[in-house]
Amino acid sequence: MRILIFTEVLAPYVSGISSYVEVLRKGLEELSHQVLIVTSSPHIKEASYKNGVIRCPAKFVNNKYGYECKNYNDPKIISFISSFDPDVVHIHTDTKIGYMGLIVADKTNSPVVFTIHDYFMDRFAADSSKLLWNVKTYFEKQHFRDMLDNADVVTSSCSRAAIFVQKAERRKKVFLIRSNTDTDQFDYNNSTKVSIRKMRQKLGLSENATVAVFAGNLTVEKNLEFVLSAFAAHLKKSDNIQLLIVGDGTETDYLKSLCAKLKIKDMVVFAGAVANSIMPDIYSACDIYVCSADDSLVSMSFLEAMGCGLPVLVKEDKEKIVNKMIKHGTNGFVFSKKAEFIKYLKTLSMLSESDRRRIRQIVRDSLVTADHSTMAEQYVKAYGIAKKKYLHRRFR
Repeated sequence: MRILIFTEVLAPYVSGISSYVEVLRKGLEELSHQVLIVTSSPHIKEASYKNGVIRCPAKFVNNKYGYECKNYNDPKIISFISSFDPDVVHIHTDTKIGYMGLIVADKTNSPVVFTIHDYFMDRFAADSSKLLWNVKTYFEKQHFRDMLDNADVVTSSCSRAAIFVQKAERRKKVFLIRSNTDTDQFDYNNSTKVSIRKMRQKLGLSENATVAVFAGNLTVEKNLEFVLSAFAAHLKKSDNIQLLIVGDGTETDYLKSLCAKLKIKDMVVFAGAVANSIMPDIYSACDIYVCSADDSLVSMSFLEAMGCGLPVLVKEDKEKIVNKMIKHGTNGFVFSKKAEFIKYLKTLSMLSESDRRRIRQIVRDSLVTADHSTMAEQYVKAYGIAKKKYLHRRFR
């Protein structure tokens, strides 16, 4: 099959969505399918094509990603993309690139698969006024509905997506397809003591500190304020625990100012956006992965960190989805309160070197043994369903 993928963000942008798309492409191509990815970048003035990726010029905006495609209905770009003659159009966003996907799907008479990665109400900074936030989320809800209404198949990696669909006042079945990570790439066995020491030095981390890491888009729904306030309330410098925050986003400046306000700047290191290619070395140089989001879907960085053997400290979600992934006390801990989070953090920080190595292997083994091709195989089935539904819809 010829599969045309639309995603607003892609590497080098650090995001679970960009990692998800890269893993999916690798799996699809290993199954001998042709894949073309369409994305956007605010760092180019003209559309470009290289290595199976079309990048369209983007403008900076105040949304979750910080930018969006500038001319999503450019006839020249649409014509060039359409010449790929896709068997299916797979959309991973309801931003402007998503609308470009719908235009191309209509032009090429192709079925549409829409994958839900996030929630339409989670895309704006907390410092927006209530009126402005309500106006923005109203339009986000409309965009989300547009994708649902035009999709032949809707997928997600988490059952919570069905709740998002319900809140959008739509009745649409969500096909669950579990996320996979590239466990060949994300493997702590690929790193050495020397490379780990060098990475710590490069990042400005202490050589002998316990390092907890978060990686992803720095937005409101990640709830990193919870982690920072927990550090300030319950940790001392003598505990020798540091927090590494990898990524960038709408909350970056606020989080940095909060660290200064809470007087924990010495405990927290902001690495900024980094190339996905060095993330395995970064995870391997850390000891624990932290996730404090209340309502986001299961992140790729969550899985990548586990692939590198990091036990996970994750905040309990409303639907208790994470309890199905984390075996409490084995591959991580589930917490609900700040004091509880710090208690588990300290417990892991006091482990001996031999115990840390043993737990790394336990965590890695607990990650589902299926590799990246399994996700691709499930999507191939979803594409087949979408084609049948499209034909039925078109000719009924």
